[in-house]
Amino acid sequence: MSFRVLWGLAAGALIAALPARGPCAQTAEQRGVIDAAPYFDPSAADCGLQPAINAAAEQGGATVRIPEGTFQLRRGLVLRDGVRLLGAGMDKTVLVPERRVARLDVVADGPEGRATGRTVRVDRVPEGLTVGSAVNSCRSYPPAWYGSPRPAVVTAVDRATNTLTLRAPYGLNTMKAGSGCLTFGVAAALADDVHQGDTEVKLADASLFRPGDELALGEPPNESLLAHVFVKEARGNTLVLEGPAAVDMPAWPPAEKLGNKKINALVWALFPLVHAARVKDCGVSDLTIRGHGFERVRPVQTRYTLSGIHIYQGDRVCIERVAVRDWPSDGISLQAGTGASVVDCQVTGCLGNGLHPGTGLTDSLFRGNLAAENGVGLYFCWHNRGHVVRGNRFLRNRSGGITGLGNPGDRDNVIEENLIAENGGPGIAINGGGQSGNVIRGNTIENNSQAEPGEHPGIALFAAVEDARGYTITGNTIRDTQPEPTQHVGIEERHGERRGEPTRADGNVIRGNRFSGHPKADVILAGPNTRCEDNDGAKCVAPAGK
Repeated sequence: MSFRVLWGLAAGALIAALPARGPCAQTAEQRGVIDAAPYFDPSAADCGLQPAINAAAEQGGATVRIPEGTFQLRRGLVLRDGVRLLGAGMDKTVLVPERRVARLDVVADGPEGRATGRTVRVDRVPEGLTVGSAVNSCRSYPPAWYGSPRPAVVTAVDRATNTLTLRAPYGLNTMKAGSGCLTFGVAAALADDVHQGDTEVKLADASLFRPGDELALGEPPNESLLAHVFVKEARGNTLVLEGPAAVDMPAWPPAEKLGNKKINALVWALFPLVHAARVKDCGVSDLTIRGHGFERVRPVQTRYTLSGIHIYQGDRVCIERVAVRDWPSDGISLQAGTGASVVDCQVTGCLGNGLHPGTGLTDSLFRGNLAAENGVGLYFCWHNRGHVVRGNRFLRNRSGGITGLGNPGDRDNVIEENLIAENGGPGIAINGGGQSGNVIRGNTIENNSQAEPGEHPGIALFAAVEDARGYTITGNTIRDTQPEPTQHVGIEERHGERRGEPTRADGNVIRGNRFSGHPKADVILAGPNTRCEDNDGAKCVAPAGK
């Protein structure tokens, strides 16, 4: 049911009591509550919600209450200092992107059933696809999480035969009929380079876009808003921007300059539904962010700066009782900043990481969350320090439950009392950390390595990018309870190599854990100085061949 239908029902109950107080009910609520109802505008790209946020910021911070309903957005909501977004409840207030991706399946064309050259025959040509439209080719469906796009511009359309002629500066993927596809509907091609400070963007075809739309010009290191622009008006194929572009973006850069980088030569109408940069004392509570799912198609641009919620350099940001479902990137991404709280959230079905404490985030809390059926449940990025990851459930993620710990520079983090089960890869993957001071205690880690039975341990203590030392692993239950075990090892230490130099997993403490059900070994030790003791009779063995 859309917001337009629910508006009459919700308006009468808009002044109902606030949801239960939690970590996010702080100074914003003390400064007042702003009712979003008077700002509602169904024709606006933000449904009128951004003006309510701005009004709250202008009075020094407040809680902006969003009623029950589904809000279709063509631009993300940008948080401001001291502002808390408060919905009517998880799965009651729902934010969704209005724009959808169209998938065009490749039809047999030429010998061996392959689409070759610059002419492609597809199953349909949707309305709106015209000369100048941008498409991306995929060699198979579904494309990989991080994508393998080959952007192209349509130079001719034959609707009688559903044939497209394409200009493809970087070539096309080889697309087999039945698995290859083109995607259309969320990207456009530049007709001219964009330079920092430009207030106009020239496209090959701008018919997809309307005033108010948010567009991504490129891939910033960690911050979404740095490379995002907002459309003020369209003049033919020229978009006039609300503010100047903050980055350079060349139109079709020479292939040799791209090197091994993922090709990103298009302007994308993809964005976080909530994002912010350099903010403090703000948050989001009691609502859902929902993508369109991936049964038919997924975007091929999945940069983590396009996460459902993306915060860069936020201090004391609180995300509480929020669901992010079926999102084409990470679910919740917090890059840099300190003192964040992500509490009682549900992040499910995302193509990227469910939770992503990003580079430079410190002293943050992840508690009571469900991260299930994502790429990874929680991914530690570089230089994460002082986090507490407590009482969460990391279940059935396609890769690991928790990965990247160490990565490098992750120090003094505590992972405790979590359920980490039935993930495709390891329960917890460590790849370094130096003298880390990281503590893993009181968790239940079971039945992992589902995607590759026998390949991944419950805890992979690997020295991949640097030494993995100073880990304390204690009081955990690590087991496989299945009739046919997939988690063949409980904990495995492993040395590595980085740029030709050896890296060592050593000097760790593995004490007081309970193991069962591992057909290969409970603990495999590589480091001579690692202490493995009092583990309820579990045997600590050397790697094979030692």
